[in-house]
Amino acid sequence: MSAMVGLNIVIAAILGFLALLCAVASLALRRNEPLAWLAAALGVGTTQTLIVTFAPGTPLEFISAMVMAPLGFWLANSAIHAMMSEKRWRRAFNLAFAGLCAIAVALFAVGAPFFYQVLFVQLACCLAMIDAGLRIVSRLRWRVLDTSLLISVCILALLRIARLPLLVWYFGPGIEFTGFNGSSMELALLAGESFLTLGIITLVISAIIADTIETFRLQSERDGLTGLLNRRAFDALAGVTAARGGAVIFCDIDHFKQVNDRFGHQVGDEVICAFASVMARTGYQAGRIGGEEFALLLPGMFMQEALDVAEMIRTRFHAGDISEMPAGTRVSASFGVAGFAGGTPPSSAFDRADAALYRAKHEGRNRVCADLDGSGHYGAKDLLTA
Repeated sequence: MSAMVGLNIVIAAILGFLALLCAVASLALRRNEPLAWLAAALGVGTTQTLIVTFAPGTPLEFISAMVMAPLGFWLANSAIHAMMSEKRWRRAFNLAFAGLCAIAVALFAVGAPFFYQVLFVQLACCLAMIDAGLRIVSRLRWRVLDTSLLISVCILALLRIARLPLLVWYFGPGIEFTGFNGSSMELALLAGESFLTLGIITLVISAIIADTIETFRLQSERDGLTGLLNRRAFDALAGVTAARGGAVIFCDIDHFKQVNDRFGHQVGDEVICAFASVMARTGYQAGRIGGEEFALLLPGMFMQEALDVAEMIRTRFHAGDISEMPAGTRVSASFGVAGFAGGTPPSSAFDRADAALYRAKHEGRNRVCADLDGSGHYGAKDLLTA
């Protein structure tokens, strides 16, 4: 028993340290929600472990087993939901979980046998673990972290589910709390769950940290309005030497200041997003390099193919409707295309693409100009009309 007490103290110390670590990390990361839920779950687990260690056989231990255990599972489930940004079925789960806990409380209030009380508590805990596993599966990205977390959660759920047949077949309806909680079978299950839980906690913290780092990386590389690469990220990508040649497209929304002045900046943002959407659908790396200026990298593409891509973007954007603008209003864009040779970075073509774009603007806008002798022209003069 002394060895078990010592083990519980070590587990409580680890859980308490992790709870404090998650709480501090949550505050440092601007109140990171998954870490906050996990810190609360770890705090409950720490408290329950200390009660089991220093108040065995007391009513306090009974309350901790019947109340704190399902609470800890619910908090851990909430951390998984927040980490996966999963909102579906959350209300249904909460209602089902609360219903099982309410039945357990009602059975306790009417003095029903302990067997039936703990049965519904175990069902609530099992539901929390199964739901957490389903949430992970729904957003599984097949990373090592996600897969390991799913496997660990499934094993813990199976261990928790194993308690149900044990209650029915091993203990029977006449079991009391002291007989159940102090049994060798229950202690073995608790020991296994404790070590597995520590592993799950480590995986959850690692996954949250990895997701947070990825979020900050995307925020540093992506334009906040359109989701395209920002200027810094686009320049870095274009600065890498390409083994094969290719082309660069520079483009600019025509008379964008008139759009803002006439319809307002909110409509202007919608126009920018509409153009960015057309760019993104090409499947190539696109960037917003200025207010209404964009660029597209086309590695391995011949000049004529690049001109066709630019023309396709021009046509689709000009034909598209902007929901906040009057019906029939059209906005256009101008394009400059330049090629780069194999063994050179795409950025080597930037000045020439920019010069071709300037020529497209000078010659009437809403057209494609190429950096070629006897430059090809596509499209026709067609300014903002309504």
